[in-house]
Amino acid sequence: MPPADDARTLVRLLWRSGPEADARPRRGPKQRVSVDEIVDTAVDLADRNGLDAVSMRALATALGIGPMSLYTYVPSRDVLVALMIDRVATDHPMPEPATTPAESLAAIARALRDELLAHPWLLDAPPWRHVLGPNWLARYERQLEALESADIPDLDRDRILSVLTSFVVGNAREAVSARTAPSRSGMSDAEWWEAVAPELDAVIPDGAYPLANRVGSAAGELYQAPGAPAEVFEFGLARLLDGLRPLLGE
Repeated sequence: MPPADDARTLVRLLWRSGPEADARPRRGPKQRVSVDEIVDTAVDLADRNGLDAVSMRALATALGIGPMSLYTYVPSRDVLVALMIDRVATDHPMPEPATTPAESLAAIARALRDELLAHPWLLDAPPWRHVLGPNWLARYERQLEALESADIPDLDRDRILSVLTSFVVGNAREAVSARTAPSRSGMSDAEWWEAVAPELDAVIPDGAYPLANRVGSAAGELYQAPGAPAEVFEFGLARLLDGLRPLLGE
């Protein structure tokens, strides 16, 4: 299927309109599933094993249908991932507007971070072209409502949300990495440091990197870990909102 046809089919599937959204394929074996079942099963696979685990073959096996018949419902894996992104947008709805735009943005940032930590595979999904489905657009609408009372140009509203989202994504990526480090390395943070510290003492000359030693020691003593993404998130969010308050009229 040409890329333009894929894109048009994606829109129809997102909005569940046209023959592509019918629970019955135009051809294929007797097994019948719905687009919703396909997407929900794909999300479950990704939540358990990561986005790489969601191949069309693995998904077809989980659904009990043939791989080729799956393509009569969803034309490509890229389309499937877009449907998955729109689907999970319903799991973490955006909060109601708060007293001030800055407070609303803080709540939005925390909700977005919660979603990314609950579905880490979102961090591996293509981020550039928006998924213009009903759930994603409802989210964007709610986010814009948080800024409606601010006397700022419309383009600045979109830019503020983009900056906020970029900050959240970066921190969530650090948080997911920290959460999975023990299983990936086979060592806890304490065990890792116990192995690494003597080696560093042996190779780093005395008095070298005094600032790194001072600051790193203070952070390590407080966090008992290489970092603390949750604490850094709240610190960075507060500083980001401080910078936006003059623009927001606060």
